[in-house]
Amino acid sequence: MRRSVLTISGLTLTALAPLATAHHGFATHYDPDNIITIEGTIKQFYFVNPHAVLYIDSTNDAGEPVVYVCALQARTQLVRRGADETLFTVGDPIRIDGFQARRDPLGCEFGTGYFADGSTYTMRNYEAQTQFAENRPAPLALGSTRSVFGNWIRPTLSGGGGMVMGGGQDSITAAGKAARDAYDSIADNPVVRCEAVSPVRNWGAPGLVTSIRQVNSEIFIYHESMDVTRTVHMNLSEHPNDFEPSDMGHSIGRFEDGSLIIDTAGFAAGVLVGSTLHTDAMTMNERLTVAPDTGSLEVAWTIIDAAYYSEPITGGQTLASTDQRVARYECVPDAMPLTLVAPLCCAHHGFAAHFDPDQMTLEERLSITPDRGRLLISWIANDPEYYAEPLTGSQELQPTSQDIIRYECIPGAPSGYPQ
Repeated sequence: MRRSVLTISGLTLTALAPLATAHHGFATHYDPDNIITIEGTIKQFYFVNPHAVLYIDSTNDAGEPVVYVCALQARTQLVRRGADETLFTVGDPIRIDGFQARRDPLGCEFGTGYFADGSTYTMRNYEAQTQFAENRPAPLALGSTRSVFGNWIRPTLSGGGGMVMGGGQDSITAAGKAARDAYDSIADNPVVRCEAVSPVRNWGAPGLVTSIRQVNSEIFIYHESMDVTRTVHMNLSEHPNDFEPSDMGHSIGRFEDGSLIIDTAGFAAGVLVGSTLHTDAMTMNERLTVAPDTGSLEVAWTIIDAAYYSEPITGGQTLASTDQRVARYECVPDAMPLTLVAPLCCAHHGFAAHFDPDQMTLEERLSITPDRGRLLISWIANDPEYYAEPLTGSQELQPTSQDIIRYECIPGAPSGYPQ
């Protein structure tokens, strides 16, 4: 592997050629070809899902204090590798080799940390491959075979991790293209807001367990990812008319030739996976089968959404049996700093920095969302001197019992600096 080193603004940058199978979500936010070295002291560590976050006090070439922000794996994934909230100690010195954030010069994804006592911790290696706990299959009683029931996990973490997206996505309609073009896969990412997203996304969540159990006439599919529980009604042959649309929809099921067949309707319009969107008319058929040769769980799906796709969307996910116990995910919305997951232009820097303060006008509309009781703020900014068209945007806030604390901003501190 060819490696070159240069220094820019106090950072040692090491350019590497990683494997082509680097996870696509990682590469959206971080540059796998640009490894940076950060030296400083640990300022703060948030041990949360969907990503833990580490803040490091350091200085730039001019000797000025700066704070770097590095994202790590989800808390659940770190726990499975034996880590806990004591992985980093505030005030301790550290050197980090990490992957440069695409939208924040002071941001990175954690690669390897080098501690003062000589120990190290690697989350993503220099080939941009994430490190996960080794999986062990659940033990089987002598003479028994696996069924769809039990705990399951992705068998591999590189590339698609056992997921296959078949045909249908290329049959996108004009309405589907318009929706996709209006969707920002970074700023609108529902995972950052701890939303359930879809069954497809939850089947393939890396390093997280899916548990399948049956109680009487209902099968419960619990995905650790976002603490999602799907209920499959085995005693119904048709969907009722009075259920509330949701990310997971309403599911009915039956067994056929040893496979569990699940039919789901009643989805709320949203994201299927990545930047593939769907309407509230989407229906989904899933077939869950245990492969007799490997004992793995093969999940195959067919999705119909005629408004966005003229052909069915097909795909599947392979899962391995695991002896890992289910853990509560307890996702924390917006735990990731804005500058790591959204373009810098979307962060607040004041009117005068990006607009003409004498010409710009701003109209805001505040309303309460009836379904979730959150405050939705939408805005339209007009500044014909700088922009030929209005700038629009929105922000959703949730209620909180937190007391107000004086902010006492430090001039010159970087965006994302923890107070």
